[in-house]
Amino acid sequence: LFGGGGNKQEPPEESGVVPDVIAESFEPISELRVKFPTWVKAPVDLKSVASFGGTPTRGAGEIKCGQVVTPTQAQDKPVLGWEAEPGAYYTLMLVDPDVPSRSEPKLKEWVHWVRVNIPGDNLPCDGQDGGDDLKEYVGSAPPAGTGEHRYVFLVYKQQDGKQEFDEKERVPFVADNRQNWSASKFAEENNLGTPIAWTYFKAAFDNYVPELVARLKGEIKD
Repeated sequence: LFGGGGNKQEPPEESGVVPDVIAESFEPISELRVKFPTWVKAPVDLKSVASFGGTPTRGAGEIKCGQVVTPTQAQDKPVLGWEAEPGAYYTLMLVDPDVPSRSEPKLKEWVHWVRVNIPGDNLPCDGQDGGDDLKEYVGSAPPAGTGEHRYVFLVYKQQDGKQEFDEKERVPFVADNRQNWSASKFAEENNLGTPIAWTYFKAAFDNYVPELVARLKGEIKD
């Protein structure tokens, strides 16, 4: 699934993940590897009645820490892998701290994905691992003119093993109840400790973003 060698992990302070997402420095104990689909669908041109999208276009595949991944390439959830303990359970989060922009992040964080109760015995995290999407995956959707956003993956080992999470946190594939969220606050409320693995990618607006926004509103369905 993952190629050999992995990728160089930079300190979280270097990218500003500390303090923008996690207030204090932390020491990851595992590398986090992320692989997006190799092929994805081209966006629908919402300005053209003749456009149906769907043409295969090159995806990102396995990414390096800090790599640019377009919204088109991030439209489908990736597969993730890390060094897990047998019998342990994990929580995965994906957040954007640069909302609406990195220079003015007044709506941070926008939470794109939360998957909980991922069994360490069933990795990789691929949707078939036995975990639960507390917040359905939404790909990157930086607004036009806001520059590059950071999309930060965080993995936590659940200190209390398999646990129940507040159903009020559950969010389907919609944009509601995702902004002004806090990964750190969620971790604190659920006794998750500090991240055991992390990585991030960067993305700027592309022509898939209007399609994703329309899908979130239910205006486009597969």
